Amino acid sequence: MSRDAPLALPGAAADQEEVAVVGERTFAQRDAECRKRAVDLEAETPRKRGRGAAVALEERVVSARSVCTAAVDKRTRELAQPALEKYMADLIDEATLKRRKAAAREKVTVEHAPLTELERASAEYTEAVSARTKAEAAEDAAEAKLEAVLRGLEGGHAKAECRGPLGDLRIYRSAMAAVRCASSCIKSLGNAIAPSQLV
Repeated sequence: MSRDAPLALPGAAADQEEVAVVGERTFAQRDAECRKRAVDLEAETPRKRGRGAAVALEERVVSARSVCTAAVDKRTRELAQPALEKYMADLIDEATLKRRKAAAREKVTVEHAPLTELERASAEYTEAVSARTKAEAAEDAAEAKLEAVLRGLEGGHAKAECRGPLGDLRIYRSAMAAVRCASSCIKSLGNAIAPSQLV
């Protein structure tokens, strides 16, 4: 056997074709590609209302309630006027006057559609803000937990084990090809060396 001639390894060419790597992507490249297909949650959900906008909205509610209250007060005085006249004529006492005034206000408030609608919408908004605040707190806690897990997985040996399915497949194929190549080399050398040469 000539020492200058390269040693032919059975199946080596097929192994090299099987594990041919046309290109590899870095973690940053894979991450960027995944982000292209990611769902933009900010575009799908309503934007968070800033503190200034929330204060402005509350001020508008107070202003609108003041207008409605003024209308309710005016109508209440109209309904309570007969009771006031009876009180001034000593036909009813002060306690009766207060009860009739309260009844008149309650009646007007219930019948005042704009005020009723405003109070209902304001209550629903307040409840929604409270629910959103709780949901954001839960999201922040879940995100912090996920970040902690990811940092643990992305550090050291764990990061090497989480390179992704494509990267792991290439590594596996390359390793198996190297094992088969080494096995073929050992067999070829064992056949080429006579038993007498091993003594």
